[in-house]
Amino acid sequence: MSSIWWIRRDLRLQDNLTLQTALENPPILPVFILDPLLQKNAPKRRLDFLFQNLQALDKDLQSRGSKLVVRTGKPAEILESLLKETSADQILAEEDFTPYARLRSVLAGSFLPLKLIQGQLGIHPLELLKSSGKPYRIFRSFKKNWLANTQSFELIPAPAIIPSIEDIDSDGIPMGGSEDLFPAGEEAGYNRLELFLRKKVEFYHLTQDRMDLDGSSNLSPYFRFGVLGLRSAIYRSLEILKEGDNRKNLLGIDAWLNDLILREFHIHIMYHFPESRTQNFRSIYNGLPWINSQSDFQAWKDGQTGYPAVDAAMRQLYSTGWIPRQSRIIAASFLVKGLLIDWRWGEKWFRDRLLDGDLAVNIGNWQQVAGTGPDAEPFDRILNPTRQSKKYDPTGNYIRKWVPELAELDSDLIHNPWKKRVKISNYPDRIIEHKVATKRAMAAYQSSKDLIEL
Repeated sequence: MSSIWWIRRDLRLQDNLTLQTALENPPILPVFILDPLLQKNAPKRRLDFLFQNLQALDKDLQSRGSKLVVRTGKPAEILESLLKETSADQILAEEDFTPYARLRSVLAGSFLPLKLIQGQLGIHPLELLKSSGKPYRIFRSFKKNWLANTQSFELIPAPAIIPSIEDIDSDGIPMGGSEDLFPAGEEAGYNRLELFLRKKVEFYHLTQDRMDLDGSSNLSPYFRFGVLGLRSAIYRSLEILKEGDNRKNLLGIDAWLNDLILREFHIHIMYHFPESRTQNFRSIYNGLPWINSQSDFQAWKDGQTGYPAVDAAMRQLYSTGWIPRQSRIIAASFLVKGLLIDWRWGEKWFRDRLLDGDLAVNIGNWQQVAGTGPDAEPFDRILNPTRQSKKYDPTGNYIRKWVPELAELDSDLIHNPWKKRVKISNYPDRIIEHKVATKRAMAAYQSSKDLIEL
C-alpha cells in the first residue's frame, strides 16, 4: 500500500496524527494544493506567511528523505490526477471544520478514497454534545464538559525518516515576503511555545490584556496554519496543571488553557451552526437599525476616530497584521456599539488584515462583542474606550508607539487628548462623544428587542 498525505492546515511534522497514520502504509506523498479560490480571497500578508511555512515544511521533509509536492488547481481534480500518477491506495487528510473545508472534503470524498483524521482539536465537535444530543451554546458549560471529557494523550514526535513516493512533479512554492514578527517554520512555532510556557505563562492572567506589555503568547498565526498543533499546546498546559503544586503559580496556565478552550468552542460553534458566518446567532437582533456610515467606517479603518486606544489598535493592525486581544475587543466594540456599524463589516476587515485571520475564531469573537453570538455579553455592556485605555494601557506607551501625534502627552492626558485646551496638530477630534454613542446604541438594541416582542 501507499498513501497520499493531503496537507491542509497541518504544516508540521510533530504531533501530526495524519502523518502518523500515513506512515503505517508507506511510502507516502506529502502534497499541498494551492486552491485558486482560497488564494483569490486571501490577503497578501497571510499568503506570504503560508508560502514561507510551506518552504520551511519542504526543508524539514527533505532532511528526512522526502519532499513537498505542490500543485495548483481544484483539490478534487488534483488528487484524482495524483492517484493515477502514484497508484496510491488512499488519501489521508487532517479533518478541518470550516464550511469550505468540509465542502472540499465532501466533494473529494464522494469519488476518491479520502480518509479524514481528527488531529486539529482536543475533542471532535460530534463527540462533545449535551445529553440531548445538541451542541453546547454556553462557553462555561462547554468548558466544564470539555475538561471532563478530554482524554489523556501522548504527543507524537516528528519521524526521523519519511519513506516517500519519488519522481512526482511539483510546482514551485511561491516566494513569500519576510515576516519579522512571526518567523516561519515549525521549529520557530514550538520554540515560541516553550519560551512562553517557561517565562511568561506564570503571569499570563495579569498581563494577557495589557496593551503596553508583551503579555500575549504570540502563537495565534502558528495555530491558524497548524504549524503549531493546538493539541500540543493543550497537552503542555494540562501537563503543567497536573505537575503544579502551588495554585497561585497556576493562575496563568489556567487563563491560557481557558483561551485555548475558547478557541475550540468557536470552532465547534461554526461546525454546528455554519450559518453564523453571515447571520446573527441570536435572531432577536436581526432588526438592529445599523447606521453603517461609510465615512465613519473609513475613519475607523484608518485609525482616525479621535479615540487613542481605538486608533492605536487599527494602525497596528494595518501595519503589522496583528494586535493584542484587548485591542481587538476595544476596536470592535467601538465600531459596533460606538458607531452602530454592522459587525460583519468589521469582521471582514479584521479577517482580511489579520495574519491569524481564522474564520471561526474571528466570527465568534465579533459576534461576542456585538452581543449577537450564542454566549454574548448583554447588549447594554458598552465599553468606554477611554476607561479601557487607562486600564489596559496605563503607561500610555501603546498609544505613543502607534499614535505618534500624541507621544508628548502625559500618561493621563494621552487617553483623552480632547481635554487639552490647544488642538493637537494632525490628530482628529472625537468622531462621536461616548455618552451620545452609548445612548444611541442602547436605543438601537432595545428597539430590535422590542420588535420581537410586538
